[in-house]
Formats: sequence, structure tokens, C-alpha cells
Amino acid sequence: MRARLQLGLGLAAIAAVAAWPPERGDAQTDEQEEFVHYRRLTVATSFGERNVLVTYPRRRDRREHPPGERYPVVIALHGQAEALAGPRRGHLGWSFLYRLPTAMSAVLRGRLTRADYQGHVRDEHLAYVNATLRARPFRGVAVVTPYMPNIGGPLGSEAVAEYGDWLAGPLLAAVRERFPGLAQTREGVGIDGVSLGGRVALEVGFRHPEAFGAVGGMQPAIRGLEDGLADLSRDAGRSRPQRVRVLSSAADPFLWATRRLSSALRDRQVPHTLTVVPGPHDYEFNRGPGSLELLLHADAALVHEPVDED
Repeated sequence: MRARLQLGLGLAAIAAVAAWPPERGDAQTDEQEEFVHYRRLTVATSFGERNVLVTYPRRRDRREHPPGERYPVVIALHGQAEALAGPRRGHLGWSFLYRLPTAMSAVLRGRLTRADYQGHVRDEHLAYVNATLRARPFRGVAVVTPYMPNIGGPLGSEAVAEYGDWLAGPLLAAVRERFPGLAQTREGVGIDGVSLGGRVALEVGFRHPEAFGAVGGMQPAIRGLEDGLADLSRDAGRSRPQRVRVLSSAADPFLWATRRLSSALRDRQVPHTLTVVPGPHDYEFNRGPGSLELLLHADAALVHEPVDED
């Protein structure tokens, strides 16, 4: 993967860069750490080593994974603002700016509120989510957050292809080697992302069905790419079916493109879900529906693999 991955897409940033907190070591150090483990992983690329953050529930029994099973893994890609912030800070975007630990503590609690969604949820969707959590409590997932350069452009770009090969190859291999309590098979691994990260996650996920059993995109920046992405998903499903979900919001400028993608997937008979919640395309969405639905979808769509602990 060469340095040209740092080149910009030219997509205008939708939200201003939020203020980063002071640097305090590897990750956020606030009261939410009682709910999660942070683990930093350094993975080699062709342009140097990159830090990756791995976040998963902190169990009361101090185990690194639930008894008899591994945590599923979801690779979560950030938006363009974090890409422009650079690799030193960008990989921390989900933890610092999107408040992933707060979302994880909420779903572990077993009942979500409007405040958890930052107010961006309809009553019927909130009732559905809580009924689902009552019937099947959240079991936990590990969220892997690498830095994503400011890439994109047309489908099939060399930059996205190289980055996708790194995610599906060396990054996943490093995670599996370092964390035996996390998913070791494609049925336990998904990829998701928000805005620019959603656009990249969809293409990478569909191009690597051997690596990802579930693919998602939230408020994906996909204008003009809908039919091409739907073709990729159809082709991927012919060899290895995937669980596909797209999420948008009422004030998302990419809402209609997301609806067109859903229609294109339906025309190609690709099973998927489309969820539209209230709210804008900004950090409020990321801190509410974005982080919550990322966790809920990964927990439900991915296999919790059994592990022999003898």
C-alpha cells in the first residue's frame, strides 16, 4: 500500500472536526473505561506501522471473552474528518469523538433510552430495539478501529483496493494472532463504517466475502455508486452470502443515495435491511444511532464462535 492512499477524495466534509481531547496515552481515560477494554495493536503497512485500537466489553469476571465463546469482530471505519486528522488521531475517532464506550455501556445495560440515541430515534424503533434486547440480550462484540486515509472516488480505485486488501489480510491476521478470544472465521467478522467510512466499508466488504460475513454502511457517501455496489453485493452473495445492512437518517444528504442502493439491492434479490432514523449527518448521529446500531447489528449478524478452553 503506497503513500498515494493519503490523497484526498475531494468530498466536502459534512461536519466540522470536533475538538480532540488532550492526548493521554493509548486511548480515552474517563469513567467509561469501567465498561470496556482498550487494546492497542501495531500493524505493519507498506508505508510504515499503524496503530489500531481494539475495544471490547470489560467483564466482571475479568475474562477476556465470554465462557465458551469468542467475541465477534467488526472493523469500524471512521468519517472523512478523522481521515484528515491523520493516523495518529484518526484511529481513535470511534472512541473519543463517537463515544463508542458510552454506547457499549448502554447496550450492556439491556435497555436503551431516547437519550442514548441523542434523541434521534422514533418511538416504534426504540420499542423494537428494547424488545429485541429483552428477548436476546447483547452478548458483546470487539470493535477494531484502524486509521482510514482520505480515499474513495469511483468503484475499483487502486487506493480502496489496496486498503481493502490490507484490512481483509494483514490487519485481520494480526488481530487473530494477538487476540485468541476474538473471532477466527469470516462468519464472526464484519465491516462497517460511517459517511466516507461507510462508502469504503461497503465496497471492501463486498469485494472480500471470504473475509466478512456481515457488511454495513451508515450514512454512506455513495452518490453515483449505488448500482455498482449492488452488483458487487450480488456477485459476493453468489459465492459467500453476507448479512447486509444500511442505515441513514432523515437529514442525511446521502439519504436518497442510500435508498437507491436499497432499491438496487432489492432488484438484484440481495437480502438486506434499511433503517432510517431521525437526525443530521454529524457527530450527534455518530454518538447516538451510529455507535448503537453498529454494536447491535454486529452482535446479531455475526456468529459467536465456540472456543475450547480445555
